[in-house]
Amino acid sequence: MKLHHLPYILRRRDAILKYFIKKGFTLRFTISLLVITAILLTMLTSITSAVQVNRASLISNYLNKNESYAKKLASNTNELLITMQENIRAIAKISEREDVMDIQLFDDLFQENTQYFNSIVVADNNRIIRALSPRTVGISIGDKLTSEQSKMAVDTKKPFISEPYRATTGRLIILVSAPIIDKSGHYKGFVGGTIYLEEKNVLSNMLKEHFFGDGSYVFVVEKSGDLIFHPNQKRIGQSVVQNDVVGKVIQGQSGSQRVTNSEGNRFLAGYAYEPSSSWGIISQTPAEVIDKPLYNLVKRMLLVSLPFLLLILLLGWWIANRIAKPLHTLAQFSDEATLRPVPAENIPDIRSYYYEVRLLSQSVKIALQNMNQDLTHLRNEVKIDELTGLANRRAFDGMMAGWVESNIPFALILIDIDHFKHVNDTYGHVVGDDVLRYLARIMQLMSTEDDLCFRYGGEEFGILVKHCGLGRAKDIADRLREQLAVTKSPTGAAITLSAGIAAFPVHGRSVKQLVKKADEALYQSKKDGRNRTTVSKLTDP
Repeated sequence: MKLHHLPYILRRRDAILKYFIKKGFTLRFTISLLVITAILLTMLTSITSAVQVNRASLISNYLNKNESYAKKLASNTNELLITMQENIRAIAKISEREDVMDIQLFDDLFQENTQYFNSIVVADNNRIIRALSPRTVGISIGDKLTSEQSKMAVDTKKPFISEPYRATTGRLIILVSAPIIDKSGHYKGFVGGTIYLEEKNVLSNMLKEHFFGDGSYVFVVEKSGDLIFHPNQKRIGQSVVQNDVVGKVIQGQSGSQRVTNSEGNRFLAGYAYEPSSSWGIISQTPAEVIDKPLYNLVKRMLLVSLPFLLLILLLGWWIANRIAKPLHTLAQFSDEATLRPVPAENIPDIRSYYYEVRLLSQSVKIALQNMNQDLTHLRNEVKIDELTGLANRRAFDGMMAGWVESNIPFALILIDIDHFKHVNDTYGHVVGDDVLRYLARIMQLMSTEDDLCFRYGGEEFGILVKHCGLGRAKDIADRLREQLAVTKSPTGAAITLSAGIAAFPVHGRSVKQLVKKADEALYQSKKDGRNRTTVSKLTDP
């Protein structure tokens, strides 16, 4: 193979090496990763779907439950208000028959209605109090009622349930009233039952039961959007009309929805309208109560799925191993084969059920056979110095070791260009390389086919002369030196060289000894003034 083929062979060798031994993820790892990823994504998708479905179901369940409960409370409230109005009308009927209400009788009537009212009052058509129970509420018999609600009771002369208002006692109350009509049909006044909203009352007794330990609660608003019942009594009387649910319920609507209340908390709310009083009743549950059952669901799914997941992972790994094993064997062998030639008969016969694997195996065999040939040629070619075309240090060592082992007499001439650093410094390295190639050509012209001209390193060269004594070797060195001294080099002037000579076996019986002797002789030539040849002294007996 010619030297000009070397770049092509090197490129082809590099391409083959990159193709077969480039490191990366193995097929086994990739398939296993894909299987595991697919399984995990499937499980994640299943869990996510289950969580979403259950979240929707829980939300719907709480919304429906709260709506149903709000409607139930609205119905109960309606029945309660009807009962309260009937009781007030019954007291009014009794008052119609009595010109002066018996105090004991009135107290008895109040005791029968303490579960409904915080107090009961009888006022005439001038709103003067004629009867009162209990008598510790802050007003007395003979006092005049001044509230707008008492005026409304006298003006309308009809039963009604008032909006919340502040009484003269400072309490926030609701008035349930009924007119007193005598036998002649004349209006005599009214009977009023009061509900103290900020104290224990009939509403709080009925609605406070809606506590499930999960933060759920009920609140009631009247038609203006003010709270008339709330578990937190400090909030009673506050306006919450900006709450979306409150806005709907005071318009007479009933239903359920997810809502953020006036304090920024998220709830699942059901709401119902109570028409007889125009009140709105809202039952709501904190939205975060669904998080715990969802967490428990995910936990149970993971615990149940774990054994199956492990089983599927093991099965997936086994399948991946079965698929990738022949390819892994082939890749591993190819990796090793790039380091040394392998006979074709030693290439493993890959048996697989997969067509692609069998085809690839055949292709790899052909490629490896071609690569073995290229590597064999490369091992020969790498013994050539690329710059000068002479043998390199590897070829020199191999040739010299072979001759020593075979006990073949030879001479070693080591050559060094004088003042070569000056050449590089003066003319540059490009000219310096031309000088090296120039010396190599002269050496080859003055050598025989049995001689081995080589580049030892840098500006040092050498000649191995087979079956040669010291005299002939010195003649060769001197002729080369003298020829260079009178020939124009690429610098435009002649160059000189110094040489040192040693011979086998007279100067040593090992490669190391011979090189050392020749190098010492070369150093002596330099020391003696350069442009000369020195033969190594014989070893003392």
